[in-house]
Amino acid sequence: MISGIAFLIKERADMKLSMEHPILDRMNTITDFIILNMVFLISCLPVITIGPAAAALYQITLREVRKEHGYLIRTFFQYFREMFLQGISAFLLFAGVLTVAAYALAFWHTFSTFMGTVAFMLTFMLTIAVLCALIYVFPLMARFQNRFLQTVKNSFLFAAANPGSTAVLLLLRVAAAGLLYLVPVMRIFMMVAGFSLMAYVDSLIFTRLFSPYEKVS
Repeated sequence: MISGIAFLIKERADMKLSMEHPILDRMNTITDFIILNMVFLISCLPVITIGPAAAALYQITLREVRKEHGYLIRTFFQYFREMFLQGISAFLLFAGVLTVAAYALAFWHTFSTFMGTVAFMLTFMLTIAVLCALIYVFPLMARFQNRFLQTVKNSFLFAAANPGSTAVLLLLRVAAAGLLYLVPVMRIFMMVAGFSLMAYVDSLIFTRLFSPYEKVS
């Protein structure tokens, strides 16, 4: 009888542990995303390092999507160092182009002539194309080893070759920007875990888009 009671106690304990495991896993995942978000934001503080920080963030989230778990902070800073020069170069390039495009849009917007309207629309479409390529450049940098200019070229090619996914990724950013403006609590969420969670959601899409090219390589 005593052995029977001991068996029941052990069985209930095993059931309790099995019920707690999913909860513990979710708590660990949430904690990891919070830590990753914090490390990413700290890495972005000099502003010029946003590029390598974004590439390192996508390196981590792309690995997480593929279930390639590992050390978090140590791995992040390892990738941050590896992609430092390319990340800064990409950030400066896209920031410079978008700054010029913003000034051009403001300039052509002041003209009410037909040529002014055409120039404004062409500049606007170019700006959208650059923004779409910007979505891809750091994930591509994180996933594939290519020369800098080849990575930039591939970012435009991926954006053009996958219009549906590109539209979804762009709309996600527009929605996030709108929520940040309209909902103050969203700013707190982004500071706590928002950037890492967005990168993870992006990585679900990028993993599907990149997988055919990974098989070829």
